[in-house]
Amino acid sequence: MPYTIHPKTDVILVPGLMRTGASMAAVADVALASGHRTGRFHYSRCDTPAVIQARLQKVIREARRPVVVIGHSYGGLLAVSACRHSSVTQRVSGILCLGAPLRGSASARRLATFRAGRALLDASADLLGVGLDYPRVPARIAMIAGERPHAVGRLVRTLDGPNDGTVAVAETAWPGLTEHIRLPVTHQGLLADRRVLAHVQAYLATGSLLGEAGVPARAA
Repeated sequence: MPYTIHPKTDVILVPGLMRTGASMAAVADVALASGHRTGRFHYSRCDTPAVIQARLQKVIREARRPVVVIGHSYGGLLAVSACRHSSVTQRVSGILCLGAPLRGSASARRLATFRAGRALLDASADLLGVGLDYPRVPARIAMIAGERPHAVGRLVRTLDGPNDGTVAVAETAWPGLTEHIRLPVTHQGLLADRRVLAHVQAYLATGSLLGEAGVPARAA
């Protein structure tokens, strides 16, 4: 069932690896138009996941309002991992992931087999490659996955099954999701496509990606 996200909620945006908060400008605009204050979380690929998660947890704990965290790709992994502790989750109204490989990324694992690729991924390599275990996360987590395979990631490895060119749909289908929808967009398109933004708007208004007609997650 849909649940309500109060309009006086802070939205924290966590970009993907090697992207800045500016990459999520369109998502920020939707949040602002919906009456939410937004903050763009920054990190370095040289920072370990534990260091990034501790900083994100601190931001969430210190927020004066309830928080919705929206993470793209690796940013979604970081968001979910940071919110696995109840002391953090009690401040979180929901987590929305955009193309986050919560089950681990085959592209990242293959890239990490090359010296240059491992250097590129840096401290993110292990978390990106393995993904997250499934201890129950005390937070509502929704996922939008892309299934248009046209992106730079295709040059690294041809992914099996539906994918957005960088992340396979199956890699986003984590057991702890409350909702999981697929759209014909690329990994980059998840940040600006009007259909994605419409679902983001619905999520911020109702707590469901499908608005008042929210449905539970389905397997990919």
